[in-house]
Amino acid sequence: MRILKFFSVFLVTAIVIFGFVIGWNWKSFSIFIENRDALSEGNEWIIKTSSLRGLSEFMGENPQYTSVVSIVVDHPDSSIHYNPNELRVMGTTANIFILAAYSLLIDRGDFSPETTIRWSDVSRYQLPDVDASVHRGSYRTGTNRSWITDDHITLHNALLLLAESNDLALADYLWWKISPEIWYSLKTELQLELTEMPLPYSGLYLSISPEFQNESVPDLISRWTNAPETEWREHVTKQSRAFAEDSERREEILGYMNRNRLGNTFMEERNAMILFPKATAEEITTMLNRLISHELINENVSETLMDYMRWPMEQQSGIERDFQDYGAIYDNRMGLMNGIDFGTSSYTGDTTVQALFLDRLPIGFWFHASGGHMHQDFMQRLIYDPALISQMKQVIQ
Repeated sequence: MRILKFFSVFLVTAIVIFGFVIGWNWKSFSIFIENRDALSEGNEWIIKTSSLRGLSEFMGENPQYTSVVSIVVDHPDSSIHYNPNELRVMGTTANIFILAAYSLLIDRGDFSPETTIRWSDVSRYQLPDVDASVHRGSYRTGTNRSWITDDHITLHNALLLLAESNDLALADYLWWKISPEIWYSLKTELQLELTEMPLPYSGLYLSISPEFQNESVPDLISRWTNAPETEWREHVTKQSRAFAEDSERREEILGYMNRNRLGNTFMEERNAMILFPKATAEEITTMLNRLISHELINENVSETLMDYMRWPMEQQSGIERDFQDYGAIYDNRMGLMNGIDFGTSSYTGDTTVQALFLDRLPIGFWFHASGGHMHQDFMQRLIYDPALISQMKQVIQ
């Protein structure tokens, strides 16, 4: 009888604790259940990609996901070109164009680097559970460095913070502070043909939400893939403006997303990101080549943009051992690992410009590879590590 009572008490206690834990984390638990098939995508590659060599082999065997261009400026015969002209989703590497636009406008005198921004105005563009932790981390970084004080930050420090953190809300705020018409002229100034200009991320994510668009994700993809680019850009900007400025619409969005995020699965979100701005690795590295030659628009604009990108030289410990100079913008989001960088090797003195785009990746593989920021380590080593350079050349052959 005592044993029966003991097990009864134990069972009830276990049920209560289990129920409390699941109830407390129900949102995370339900997301896991809903996406359990997605989390097994690409599992066969997880063991194989425990090293950068394994990652390079994944790229070689899966060209449908991969574009890499790595150009040694003074030794073009040593360069790597792998699917260089395939249009790939940029994600937040598109922030290089926001940085370039402000570098140009500051050079023209349209903006002062000391102009102050209210951080609370920036936060209005933050969607619930869409890189929200990045926005919180961006604020912590800004306050710890005394860049953000009394809810204000200078434009100069905001641009530095954007290059390092890729804060979506900050990118949106900065995007909206300049005339949208600048993107057409900037594309010409930067001598780009295929590469698409950035759009506000709040509008992009709302535009791929089946809840807010009243369409299934496959239908959204089909409709907007075939639509004129001007219509898509107008639609995305309208979604972003309504979220930031229409109080009724904003409350509707916040209420739903706090419970359900975008209302799509991991696979649907990954697939729908094909509608985000895209670029080719070839065009990006050609642009970076002009940048490091101080020929991107003009010398002042080039140097200002390079300074924004140089944040790793200040913030990554030990990087000066491998690089005399280094600048980068990275991204890492659902099914996507990207980076664009320039670097001068401490060992050879050679300067390299690079673009790596891995998009539409299997979800399970992406969770594994992105957790350790493998693409960032890969890109840096591809500048100075002869073994990885040789390995990558063998892989793409």
